[in-house]
Amino acid sequence: MKKSIIEAVIQKLEEELVRQAQANVSSNAATTFSAANADKQRDTTGYEAAFLARGYARHCIDLKHQLDELKAMKIEDFSGQEIDIGALVEVEMGGEIDQYLLLFCGGGMEVNVDGQRITVITPDSPLGTALMGNIEAGFIELPSGLEGIILSVC
Repeated sequence: MKKSIIEAVIQKLEEELVRQAQANVSSNAATTFSAANADKQRDTTGYEAAFLARGYARHCIDLKHQLDELKAMKIEDFSGQEIDIGALVEVEMGGEIDQYLLLFCGGGMEVNVDGQRITVITPDSPLGTALMGNIEAGFIELPSGLEGIILSVC
């Protein structure tokens, strides 16, 4: 199941990469058009479009790098081990049971696989920080004071 989840995350990141690349193309076109058709001396539309295009380009590079790392990631089983990058964790907090996949990218993304909703978290998030190095049946406490228990790790 973990392989299917990671494939769903990869698909969502690839879709985001396409959106960002299209936005970059649009911003680059606006840069050229705005600079050539500036109405006034202080018309900064071209500069603004260039700034956006540069941001989209950087984001595309970051997404491509993340996708490459994710595609190369070895899928491990963390049963009976400390939680680390690649672990699929089921947590009960506040009376609700949720599943989380701990990855280095895609934090906050949700994917549905086999009728189950899995949320991607990163080690930098409060929940990711609480889970890292913990084990099944371990207790966690978030900075907000919310407490939970780790039901399963794979």
